[in-house]
Amino acid sequence: MLPNLAMQWVMRLEVEIGPERRIGPVPAGERIDYPIIGGSFAGPDIRGDVLPGGADYFLMRHDGVGVLDARYKLRSDDGVVIDIHNSGLWVPTDAGRARMKSGLDPLPWELYCRCTPVFRAPTGRHDRLNRWVFTGSVDYPRPGIVVVNCFKLI
Repeated sequence: MLPNLAMQWVMRLEVEIGPERRIGPVPAGERIDYPIIGGSFAGPDIRGDVLPGGADYFLMRHDGVGVLDARYKLRSDDGVVIDIHNSGLWVPTDAGRARMKSGLDPLPWELYCRCTPVFRAPTGRHDRLNRWVFTGSVDYPRPGIVVVNCFKLI
């Protein structure tokens, strides 16, 4: 019998990104860095700011699938700095790819974007984040904003 997995929502991150920096072709595709310049996060028992200074080291593969590799820091309202490494996939539907060929971004329903955030929190109030496995959904509600809803697997 297969185990029954469930999820519990933990937090929503609203991440502000700066202008893209095209790094160029690499063997696996094209690298595009998106600097992280700020933002905020909140959940039932944690909230705070996204610190500037990280980036999503995005790879657009030759098959049209994007690979997320975001590394940045959060600072909770009680002053705890937490590292986050968020990896995932950005997969447009056929309709989304057609829009991209005309120079437009895919519409929200034309995009599958999921991630696996990993947190590193210091010993203390928020170190429970080190002991859970997370998954997340990624949305792009407007230019310069990425929203990640994080869920722990239970």
